[in-house]
Amino acid sequence: MFTSVAIRLRRKLGGIKGAIRLYEMCRRFRSNCVKVLRKSPYENIYHCCTQKTASQWLRAILSDPTVLKYTGLNVLPYVQLGLNYASFSGPLPSRTIGVHLYIGYSAYLTIPKPSAYKTFFILRDPRDIIVSWYFSARFSHVPIDPIPDLRKDLQKMNFHEGMKYMIDRLDEWGSFEAQRSWINADKDTEKIRIFRYEDLSRDNLAFLKQLFDYLNILMPEDKLLSLYGRHRFEKHSGLRKQGVEDQHSHYRKGISGDWKNYFDSSIENYFRRKTGDLLEALGYGESWHF
Repeated sequence: MFTSVAIRLRRKLGGIKGAIRLYEMCRRFRSNCVKVLRKSPYENIYHCCTQKTASQWLRAILSDPTVLKYTGLNVLPYVQLGLNYASFSGPLPSRTIGVHLYIGYSAYLTIPKPSAYKTFFILRDPRDIIVSWYFSARFSHVPIDPIPDLRKDLQKMNFHEGMKYMIDRLDEWGSFEAQRSWINADKDTEKIRIFRYEDLSRDNLAFLKQLFDYLNILMPEDKLLSLYGRHRFEKHSGLRKQGVEDQHSHYRKGISGDWKNYFDSSIENYFRRKTGDLLEALGYGESWHF
């Protein structure tokens, strides 16, 4: 609740610095209201990603009061557009989880960090990201910048034109290069790990257990199951099962590999011209069959 208030008041309070000031007040109040059962060994946790990688679901999980009880870490959402536009003027507040930091690896390196921290990046097949962005911008996303302009443009296009348009926008925003930049970021370090959306979509609960193990979030099994139950796909989709599509829902389908239902040779070739060997670099270089 408090972080959403901070987002709504960000502009009135003078941008991100004002939002952080409000966040600090809310954090102290919230921490006083919740009994912390176990403190995280990390001063900060950084959740890095591109859009359309279950970032809002992970934010909901990490913002849950149960996570606060077992970490003592409050959540600060990154509310800027991100990627090519991302910038940081200072460190995150202490004892904070920075969620959905839409940034490339070079921008991440500019964030001053404490000695004790953990970072994870969520990687997803860029073809699925394109499909997700198309339906979100066309139908379901709340009309905040840049959605109104995207929606207006997409309404004038057929599906093939619209998909190519979204490829252009993602390329312009730096989404593809941001993904590429993280590929070797977890080499020779225990402080960064790359997780794949495909594992999350295959088994949400198993993914959550792996993530919490990496982040050293020690939570009794019954509490973890209860936490997962409050945030499973059906809870956010109006009881619609994962894999059942609703193009007008922000939780449209929740699966991986859906690009195969929408890409054809024309879209494939356009994507390849824009991104080169991106699929191979990310580990998604399977053969195309049309």
